[in-house]
Amino acid sequence: MAESQSPDRWVAVVRQLGPAFAARAAARDADDSFVADNYAELRAHRVFSAGVPAELGGGGASHAELADVLRVLATYCSSTALALSMHTHQVLIPTWRWRHEQAPVEAISPARGGRRLVLVSSGGSDWVAGSGTAEKVDGGYRITGRKVFSSGAPAGDLLMTMAIYADPTAGPTVLHFAIPLSAPGVKVQDTWRTLGMRGTGSHDTVLDGVFVPDAAVGVRRPAGQWSLRCT
Repeated sequence: MAESQSPDRWVAVVRQLGPAFAARAAARDADDSFVADNYAELRAHRVFSAGVPAELGGGGASHAELADVLRVLATYCSSTALALSMHTHQVLIPTWRWRHEQAPVEAISPARGGRRLVLVSSGGSDWVAGSGTAEKVDGGYRITGRKVFSSGAPAGDLLMTMAIYADPTAGPTVLHFAIPLSAPGVKVQDTWRTLGMRGTGSHDTVLDGVFVPDAAVGVRRPAGQWSLRCT
């Protein structure tokens, strides 16, 4: 069932949870630990599906509403807000593509696997330039690379990432796809020790020959270029 469309619903949830988050913030920074308790509470209150379209069973929150959520959340625990931001933008991208390009939305459907997924993205390795290599194999690709600043990785379900394929016809091509963090060949390494942001869990994620099927590649584009018309 779709969530309420009240524009202040999600900020109200954050204000309800925020004082407990604030009380834990200093300890998380002091012992280099991920904000796991906060993430568990956000999941219980369906915040991770807030930006999923109401038509798909999510909260239907707009870009502006999610920005307000992050702004308010940061006043209680900035590490939780930063980590959550790396999830929310990965929800809004396929949401936009679903509305404007009729793209599939399996990665953001709250019904998938009977739970609300936590998406992880790499703030330091991906986007226009891309990183990692994709080797063509039967039925898909083998992905190798190291994705740095994978915020929220300790509690993540899917890594929304990319790799570069040396296409013999089109040249270097960036492939976009989702990889389950539980997949063989995926390892989150405990590398994150950044003062003031220790709680974000922005560890390195190593991909060692991870298989990605052809059907899982959502976007292909020339390396170093971005286009809304990429296929």
